[in-house]
Amino acid sequence: MSRHYLIHLPHSGTYIPEEFMDDYLLPKDELTENIYEYCDIYTDELFGSFFDTFGGVKSEYSRLFFDPERFGDDNQEPMHKKYGLGWFYENAILTKKPLRKLYNKNIIRKYFDNHHKELNQKTEKKLDLYGKCTVIDCHSFSNRRYWFLDENLYLPDICIGFEDEHVDKELVSIIENEFKGYDVKINIPYEGSLVPTNYWRKDKRVKSVMIEINKKLYLESDNTTKSKSFNLIKEKLENILKKLLDK
Repeated sequence: MSRHYLIHLPHSGTYIPEEFMDDYLLPKDELTENIYEYCDIYTDELFGSFFDTFGGVKSEYSRLFFDPERFGDDNQEPMHKKYGLGWFYENAILTKKPLRKLYNKNIIRKYFDNHHKELNQKTEKKLDLYGKCTVIDCHSFSNRRYWFLDENLYLPDICIGFEDEHVDKELVSIIENEFKGYDVKINIPYEGSLVPTNYWRKDKRVKSVMIEINKKLYLESDNTTKSKSFNLIKEKLENILKKLLDK
C-alpha cells in the first residue's frame, strides 16, 4: 500500500485572527464576500479522505490573510508585481481596491513561514519513511473571471497542474482517466504545483501534482451552496484514492 502521498489544502480556510481584523479596509459584509468567494470552499471535505489517509498540511486561514501558494520572495512572485496579490494580498479580489493596511506584514509573515516549515518537515518524514514523497495540491476555482484575470481566460472543468521536473505521470493519468468525459486541461488555466521550498528544483524524489476543480461542478451559482453534484465529484476523487491505495 502506497503511503508516500502528502496532501496540501492551502485555500480551504476562511479564518482571519481577530487581532488583525482592524487592518482590513473593506466593510465587514464586503470582506466576508471576498473571503468566501476566493476560498477553495469545501475542498477540505472533497479531499477529506485523502487527508485522513495520508496526512498533510491544511491551512485554517483565509488566503486574504496570507497565501501559502505564492513565493515568499515578492521579487519572484508575478502576482505581487502585477496585481499586489503576493503571499500578502494588498488588494481585494472582487473589486480592484486596497484590501488592508500594510504595517503588520512582517508580523503576519510568521504564519506564512510556519506553514512552509510544517510542509517541509512532513515532506522530510515521508522521504525518510518511503524514499519518496508526492504532494497532492488540492484546489478549486471559480467560474468567474476576477479583475486581475483575462476576461477571455479559458476555464475548463478540471485543471491538472505540474512542473516537468517534479511530475508524477502515473498520478496525472489516474486523474485524467477518472474525469474522462469532463473538460480536463493540463496547466490551463493554472500552471505548476506547489513543491515544498526545501526541495523545489533540488530533489526529484519529491513530486507534486495539483488538482483544480471548477466550482460549477459541485456548487450552485452562488458559489457557496453545495449542489446535487457535490457527492458525485467527491465519489470521483475517492475513486482516485482507491487506485492510489491499490498501487
